[in-house]
Amino acid sequence: MQEPKVYTPKHKIRIVTAASLFDGHDAAINIMRRIIQGSGAEVIHLGHDRSVLEVVECAIQEDANAIAMTSYQGGHMEYFKYMYDLLKERGCGHIKIFGGGGGTILPEEIKELQQYGIARIYHPDDGRAMGLQGMINDMLQQCDFATGCHLNGEVKKLAEKNPKTIAQLISCAENNQAEFDKIYPQILEGKEKKKKITPVLGITGTGGAGKSSLIDELVRRFLLEFKDPDDVTKGKNIAIISVDPSKRKTGGALLGDRIRMNSIRNPRVYMRSLATRQSNLALSKSVDEALNILKAAQFDLIILETSGIGQSDTEITEHSDVSLYVMTPEYGAASQLEKIDMLDFADLIALNKFDKRGAPDALRDVRKQYKRNHKLFDTDDSKIPVFGTIASQFNDPGMNQLYKAVMNTIAEKTGAELKSDYHTSEEMSEKVYIIPPGRTRYLSEIAENNRGYDKWVEEQSTLAQKLYALHESLQMIKDAAVAEVLKKQYETLERNFDGNNKKLLEDFPVKVDEYKKDFYEFKVREKVLKIKTYSESLSHNRIPKVAFPKYKAWGDLLKWILQENVPGEFPYTAGVFRFKREGEDPTRMFAGEGCPERTNKRFHYVSLGMPAKRLSTAFDSVTLYGNDPDLRPDIYGKIGNSGVSVCCLDDAKKLYSGFNLCNPATSVSMTINGPASILCAYFMNAAIDQQCELYIKQHQLEKEVEKKIGEIYHDKKIKTSCLQLRNSRGK
Repeated sequence: MQEPKVYTPKHKIRIVTAASLFDGHDAAINIMRRIIQGSGAEVIHLGHDRSVLEVVECAIQEDANAIAMTSYQGGHMEYFKYMYDLLKERGCGHIKIFGGGGGTILPEEIKELQQYGIARIYHPDDGRAMGLQGMINDMLQQCDFATGCHLNGEVKKLAEKNPKTIAQLISCAENNQAEFDKIYPQILEGKEKKKKITPVLGITGTGGAGKSSLIDELVRRFLLEFKDPDDVTKGKNIAIISVDPSKRKTGGALLGDRIRMNSIRNPRVYMRSLATRQSNLALSKSVDEALNILKAAQFDLIILETSGIGQSDTEITEHSDVSLYVMTPEYGAASQLEKIDMLDFADLIALNKFDKRGAPDALRDVRKQYKRNHKLFDTDDSKIPVFGTIASQFNDPGMNQLYKAVMNTIAEKTGAELKSDYHTSEEMSEKVYIIPPGRTRYLSEIAENNRGYDKWVEEQSTLAQKLYALHESLQMIKDAAVAEVLKKQYETLERNFDGNNKKLLEDFPVKVDEYKKDFYEFKVREKVLKIKTYSESLSHNRIPKVAFPKYKAWGDLLKWILQENVPGEFPYTAGVFRFKREGEDPTRMFAGEGCPERTNKRFHYVSLGMPAKRLSTAFDSVTLYGNDPDLRPDIYGKIGNSGVSVCCLDDAKKLYSGFNLCNPATSVSMTINGPASILCAYFMNAAIDQQCELYIKQHQLEKEVEKKIGEIYHDKKIKTSCLQLRNSRGK
């Protein structure tokens, strides 16, 4: 198939891309958004596991032309329909919805979704017929329309802080300059009338310095400190303008700052991503207009983030009241600091990623350079506004200090009522490691150790093979002189032969004889176990349970011992137990679909008549992501889909009801990731409660227990009796 020509959009197209809620399959959407970006569109990428509400709010705030989603985890019918309904409800039905999910979305489902109002759901057959670029061309053609046009009184609604109103005005400034020039004086007039101080914090720095993560931490602390004590949804408001560079070759842009920001999902936060739409500049030409729109909307604070372009980022100071420069300890030689303009102009400096090697030395050098630039030679280091931070770490001391310094600097320079009383400590940022630094390469070390062991085995087996050849030659040669030469050669080689390997070869015939006996005896916890070493066929032939190789040469034999060996002995290639369990075939009773009761029924079916119950549990994506079931459509559609839904202890009890979890003949495996500790706690509590119930029944203590539970409920003034409670659970 010939690759279609790339479609050239007539307007600037903005598309929000993401993978659906509880869906970790982000490879497909990453491929698609790269092609979309390469076709000249501006892509606001959210990553994976995104709810409908998150995607819709993002699309409205960004005034996007379309939303492109992938859904490979089921629940797509509810997800896409809910998205369509929510956009219509918010008055943004013009935003088109596109999707794909490989073979998980059936042709009849695609037809139903498209009839409902979804612009298009792409099937694998579309990919085969159109190609990847062809699908993207089709999508871009359908959403190639201008945004920010045909405004109707939006300026008057600015004070309401309606995201749709703000977004459309910013789009008008970007895309429709003639129309915006007519309404801009009204925006400026409205801003002046309010007489409210709205400071702008400008944040700049090199690409990859962690600006987005750092902004997220600043926003989180701002929302916590300046909230209404009576209503957490009210308080001071904050707006973010984030600028990313446009590609000079294609005109496309990746606006990916939202993927790092978790705190912005709050009614008190508005965020807009802008592409520079010009090369070699860190800011968009529409930044001033966007800032004035937000000031007219009476936000309490605006954060302006530039794209990271290098050492000359001073443009930010022309648009901000307070500037913050973000860098990392990996700036190169100390002389490089003299080239950074922002060390002259920045009010504050954050040395982010402070967990990197050499960070304390870098902090000292940056403070020294700041002193030189500002002629503050006598000022104590603690007074220099340079902070070591780890923005990726929760409640980082350095971030706490930086936040307080930022807010107090803004309050001091602008007079805004943003003075901070945030609690801070004097301690320096220090990485809290889950895996100690000395063990970060533990997987590589295991692989290296195994490769090293294999190499050593090869060397020793080669040596053993040579020794065997010399030994056999000595048995045959009668010439004393030749025999003496061979003997010396044998002794030379033997010096390099591992003594333990020599013993393994010497003991091997004894081991073979032990397995030839009718019973093999060994000790486990001082208990002697006697296992039959063979089974008998229908023709009464003895079939050994453990078969040995017929090798005679020492090299081959040693290699087998060191690489395979018998079961229950190092390197345990044949298993950790000496013999297989008798009376039970290896089985995996796998189940997981719908509610706990349905999966429990399936467990009983697959284990019916089996001597042992080996249960293997698959959980739905809602459980795997540690969320509770909900009536919200994007969650509801995935409850019990491709796994069982378990969200509480009662669910775990229902799931394994009828199986004695403490019986040695019962074992349970659970396919789980993040919430593993919670599911393990459910399992342990279910097992303990089972044993309590068995004890109560065995000793006929039901009435006594019900009486005690009744007293507890009576003391808590709960009318429901124990019997009623038990019956309701049974239902």
